[in-house]
Amino acid sequence: MNVKDFMVLGGNLSISVKLDELRQWHDELVASPGAKNPNEKPLVQEELLTRKEVLKILGIDASTLWRWAKSGYLVPINFGGQKRYKASDIRNLAEGKRKV
Repeated sequence: MNVKDFMVLGGNLSISVKLDELRQWHDELVASPGAKNPNEKPLVQEELLTRKEVLKILGIDASTLWRWAKSGYLVPINFGGQKRYKASDIRNLAEGKRKV
């Protein structure tokens, strides 16, 4: 049985592995980063806008933005203790693709 077989079994298990086998296993893992889950989608980073940027782009008042957040129409993302808005959501609103 090799180390991969033990990983599939899971559970609380202690094993001894020779250093050469550990290095070989490490090299295999590093060489194939997508081998663990080939269906996993890569993370896409989306631009986040501040409240002031959103107010300027949409030409709305802060109370409107607050009301939209309260109603769930335009939900902000908490980012480092501050609220940010997805640029794609704001773009859709500005282009009229989303009804108020």
